[in-house]
Amino acid sequence: MDFVTGGTGIVGRELLCQLLAKGSEVKALRRESSDVEGTEAFITNHGVSIQGLNWVCGNIRDFDEMLSVLQGCSRVYHAAALVSIHPKDKPLLMEVNRDGTANVVNAMLDLGIDDLIYVSSVAALGHSTKSPVTEQTEFEEGPLVTAYSRSKYESELEVWRGQAEGLNVLILNPSIIIGEGDFSRSSGEFFSQAAQGVPVYPAGKNGFVSARDVGKACLALAESKVRGERFLLNSENISYKDAMIAIAHSVGAKAPDKIVKWWMIDLAVFIFTLLNLFTRRKSLPNKTSMLMAQLKTEYDGSKIQNVLDNWEYECVFDAIERTGRVYLESL
Repeated sequence: MDFVTGGTGIVGRELLCQLLAKGSEVKALRRESSDVEGTEAFITNHGVSIQGLNWVCGNIRDFDEMLSVLQGCSRVYHAAALVSIHPKDKPLLMEVNRDGTANVVNAMLDLGIDDLIYVSSVAALGHSTKSPVTEQTEFEEGPLVTAYSRSKYESELEVWRGQAEGLNVLILNPSIIIGEGDFSRSSGEFFSQAAQGVPVYPAGKNGFVSARDVGKACLALAESKVRGERFLLNSENISYKDAMIAIAHSVGAKAPDKIVKWWMIDLAVFIFTLLNLFTRRKSLPNKTSMLMAQLKTEYDGSKIQNVLDNWEYECVFDAIERTGRVYLESL
C-alpha cells in the first residue's frame, strides 16, 4: 500500500488521482481542517474512483501518530509542507518541514518501510543568475535565502540521513508549481490575487511546472530503479510579465501593465505591511521575495528526460489556462 502526505495539496491531489487511476491502494494523511471533499471531487472529476483511497487523521509533527498511520505501507510519497515567506512563520516552517520530515523518516526506519519519494523544492537548491540552476547547484546561505528555503534544505538533510540509515530515497525539486487546489495559499494566490487586479509585474524570470507533471514524475520515477538521486522538475523558464499576464487572462482580469522598479520595493513593502496590520492577513510578498522576483533565474529540468523514455513536460500556459478555469468555477 502507498502512503501519501500532503494529499489535499496541489501536488498531493494529483498524486492521489494518478495512483488511484493505476489501481493502487492508497492511505492518505489528513488533518481535521484538510479539504478532503475538494480533493475527492478533483479525483472523481477526472473519472477516477476513490474506492481504493483510505484517509487517516494525523500530523507529521507527531512522531507517534506517524508511527501508527504508516503501518502496513510499503512506499511513502512525502509531499506535505508549509509554504510561507512570512517572517513570523520561521519557527513553524522548521517544525513542519524539517522536523515533520524527520518524523516520517524515523517512523519508516522503525517500521522497516524503505522506499521514500520526497517532494522538495528548487528553494532547497542554490541560486544563480549566470547559468541555469541544476541538481548540482548547491545550497548556500545568503541575504536572499528565506526561512522557507532553509527549512526545505534541512528537510532534505533528513531524507539523506534516512538514506544513510537504510532507506531508498528520491528527491524531486519542482520550480513554481501551477495547479488546482487552495487558491488562498501558496501559488494558488497568484490566481486569486490576479482576479482582484494586480497592476504591476516584477522584472525577473523564473521556472514553472504543472502539478500534473510533478505527480507524473513522482510515480514514474518511483517505478524506476533509480534511487539516491534528485531530479529538478521545470517545464519552462518564463518572465513574470508573461506568467502574470497569462494568469490574469485565465481569470478574466485586467493584465498588469507596469513593471516594478527596484526603487519601488521599499514602498511596496511598506504598503503590504500596512495591509497586513489592518487586514490581519499575511501578505504574499515581502522584501526578500520581491528582490528575488527582480532576478532573471532559470532552471534546467532536463535530467528526467535522460532517465524516463518519452518524457514531455506539459506547457505551462496550458496549465495556467486550466487552473484559471477551475478558479472561476470555484467562485
